[in-house]
Amino acid sequence: MEIQYSTAYFEKLDLLEILYAGQAALKEALPTHNVSKSNLECFEQIEAAIAKLNKEIRILELNIIQSIDSK
Repeated sequence: MEIQYSTAYFEKLDLLEILYAGQAALKEALPTHNVSKSNLECFEQIEAAIAKLNKEIRILELNIIQSIDSK
């Protein structure tokens, strides 16, 4: 069970890294004074995905800790 948790954990960390990179690239590409609605929506979707992924990572961390503590 621990292997499944750790595999999922590292997969989610990889996804998080990709999302942060995409967010940074989008932020650099956006003009600071005039942001289109579609670009803003895209940025907000990335932020929501990052928040969701962070929550999932925290849950996995708790599961990993609990599985180690139960031994």
